[in-house]
Amino acid sequence: MLAGVSGIALAFSWLVYAVRVFGGFATPLALAIYAAPVAWMGLQIACFTGALASVRALPFALSAPIVFTAVEFLFPSLFPWRLAHTQYRVPVLLQSGDLAGPSLLSFTMVWVAAAIAATWSMLRAAAPSRAVTTGRIARAVLPAAGLLVALLGYGVWRLAVVRQARAAAPAFRAGVIQGNIGIERKGNRSLFTRNLDEYRALSRQVAPAVDLLIWPETVVQQHIDVRTSILPPAEHPFPDAPRPLVFGGLGATWIGGQRRLFNSAFLVREDGRVAGRYDKRVLVPFGEYMPFGERFPKLRELSPATSNFTAGVEAVVLAATPQARIAPLICYEDVIPGPARDAVAKGATLLVNLTNDAWYGPTAEPVQHQALAIWRAVETRRDLIRATNTGLTSAITATGEVLAELPLFEGAALPVEVRLLHGSTIYGVAGDLFAWTVVAAAAVMLITRRRAR
Repeated sequence: MLAGVSGIALAFSWLVYAVRVFGGFATPLALAIYAAPVAWMGLQIACFTGALASVRALPFALSAPIVFTAVEFLFPSLFPWRLAHTQYRVPVLLQSGDLAGPSLLSFTMVWVAAAIAATWSMLRAAAPSRAVTTGRIARAVLPAAGLLVALLGYGVWRLAVVRQARAAAPAFRAGVIQGNIGIERKGNRSLFTRNLDEYRALSRQVAPAVDLLIWPETVVQQHIDVRTSILPPAEHPFPDAPRPLVFGGLGATWIGGQRRLFNSAFLVREDGRVAGRYDKRVLVPFGEYMPFGERFPKLRELSPATSNFTAGVEAVVLAATPQARIAPLICYEDVIPGPARDAVAKGATLLVNLTNDAWYGPTAEPVQHQALAIWRAVETRRDLIRATNTGLTSAITATGEVLAELPLFEGAALPVEVRLLHGSTIYGVAGDLFAWTVVAAAAVMLITRRRAR
């Protein structure tokens, strides 16, 4: 438990800043809110060690990877960080993501570590007599090493295949704009027009060389009626846009006599016609909504800055061109696999994430965010464009490699050429079948041990 809490506390220290700025909580309350998820997420390691101690040791040091992968997959966490995510800079290891998401690589990493630990334990126990045999060491190490070699071989092969597929796929040029608008400026109504002017100026720099302009999450702060089909010049964020524009904005409508607000992505043509809209489905608690706020309105008084968004209901594909069918993912939605898989199942050929990570300040969060997002490209075998307000704005290939990237906290435009890919993956169709198989194996181990006792 101590190992889990200390590691999580360091990795997610940016939560304090986010809760204060995003949620508007006072510092003491922000620290208390921070302590709760840290303690909860740290419990995952305690669950793993406790469960491992409760099962029989399997041959080939298999107990640890089975229990760890099962706990990692099942444990409910606001930030679904997996052990495999630490390898986001090693493309050859990422490729198994199109088979089983991150679970297979997590399993392999723990199995290799367990095999090394088992070998070390045998050597120490046999040190006085040197009785340990090469055969025992081989039985402990070779199966895990074999799986690692298989994953490396698969990675080398898939890298070559997907790179070749990308080279043959249709090209699509996008201009991704990072305005670097700070939280105070972004929330100041008197600066709304000035903020948009900066996005327009950056867009004009790259517009002649691209097919589509992309702005980040909630760039447009004025409410946009979701029923509108054409944005009049007075409401259009870029009335003379020389290219179609995807931007994040606030969709608004009336439902059941109540005004509802959505965190939305809009696709608008040069003539102002709204060609599509997506409403974010996975909202962030204490920032985009107050948990139990509908039932207990007094809770909202604790955090006046917390928004009251309504969640969208379905995946949407935005047709920028007949071939460029965009899967919009807003903020947190590129951290989890579901939204990307749902959109690709509907025919998306490109993933586009709109994010505003300015809420997290100069912390590790933007890097961690992108480290998780990279897996969505590999799992679906789609290129991914990340349009962020303050960074990291980037283009990621279907192999999980960063094609281009803008520095943090710098206003700039990023022209990129991505590829429009088709087809499905094993993970896209079967989902977490491997993880659930490991869960079943862990359950059998626990049940067998209980009956033996």
